[in-house]
Amino acid sequence: MERGGGTVSGKHADSVYYRVLDDALSLSEKIEQMGRKRFDELTGRQIMFLAMISSFDEKPSLGDMARKARCSHQNAKTVLGALHKKGFLDFKLDADDQRVLRIHLTKKGRAVGLRALEELDRLVSRIGENVDREAAEAFADVIAELSEAFGGTFSLMGDGQEEQAAL
Repeated sequence: MERGGGTVSGKHADSVYYRVLDDALSLSEKIEQMGRKRFDELTGRQIMFLAMISSFDEKPSLGDMARKARCSHQNAKTVLGALHKKGFLDFKLDADDQRVLRIHLTKKGRAVGLRALEELDRLVSRIGENVDREAAEAFADVIAELSEAFGGTFSLMGDGQEEQAAL
């Protein structure tokens, strides 16, 4: 299978590791573009958050969303705040624990969240129809290894480790 058109060139073009990273970023961008085509005013991340919220049996908390999205509380709060501003959800204090904010989808948010879940199901079905199961499992293993290698952050790329060590 010929690969090309990615961002890796020059001395790194022959490195399978650069290609894996490049292809993973390219796939992420394609998913983002697909989402934007179907849901005009939302980013791919916002669409995924609405789908995730819709998948909960109970109203999720900020912590629930951060865990499900595998991101920091701050990142989840930023995405949820943008969705709140756009009228897709509201925050309400938990009836039993006033320290916990629960996320409630508005009518608009429920409609988009359910539609996003349906789109996601169709996408996953297409993947299942077009990608060999063993290849998909190998890809999932590679992504898990990459995630572990980064430790959930890009600290290996020098995003402030030196600054944190100085504090």
